[in-house]
Amino acid sequence: MFGSFYRSTLGRAALPLMLAVVSAMVTVKASANGGHFLVDDAGLTPPQTCALDTWITRVDPTTRATVAPMCNITGASEWTLPLEYNLSNDELATIGLDYKRVLWASRSGPALAGSAGFRYNRVTSEMDTYYLNIPLSFQPMDSLTLHLNGGVEHDRPLDDTYATWGVAATFKPVTGPIWILEMYDNDRRQDPIIAGGARMNVGSTRWTLDLGLARDTQLDETAYTLGINIPRLF
Repeated sequence: MFGSFYRSTLGRAALPLMLAVVSAMVTVKASANGGHFLVDDAGLTPPQTCALDTWITRVDPTTRATVAPMCNITGASEWTLPLEYNLSNDELATIGLDYKRVLWASRSGPALAGSAGFRYNRVTSEMDTYYLNIPLSFQPMDSLTLHLNGGVEHDRPLDDTYATWGVAATFKPVTGPIWILEMYDNDRRQDPIIAGGARMNVGSTRWTLDLGLARDTQLDETAYTLGINIPRLF
């Protein structure tokens, strides 16, 4: 099930640490998660900007590394190309493509986005999953942002389509790391996946370091994640 944890082996969404920005109009009100988090936010990278999320996740006995470059060329939408490498088998495991667009945003805070994508499994040489996700982000107080996800995912090898949903909270104190707590589930699971993490600045740079932990009680698995995010490549 931790396939969805790699979301962005599903980023993304559907499998799925980190902050993004809706646009200059809603930068403060809707910043939240992305990258390897299970629950997505309604944010995009800033207009005319390319960024890079990278992370390594360990789910015993497998270690996987993901590189996910993303670009917002038009200012209204974002494309992401996640590449997942299986370090245990020394092979490129999956290639993905994600598209996200802000559907609605207000200066007072709430933002709604839509995203879709797929994963191609290089090991089996076939399409793996397709997904559609609707993230909603809103800020009830200055230090707290909430994120709700609802969507659908199609597992092509199993020929099964199922609903997905998730909820996350991002807490940003005046000083120190940003903290994220989230829960992800779908209608073919019996127990949700619970995850949490922290994001902190790397020295005086704009880069950020992510530490994440996710627990799947249904499969009795724990995922440990270390990530680096570069918010602006050019």
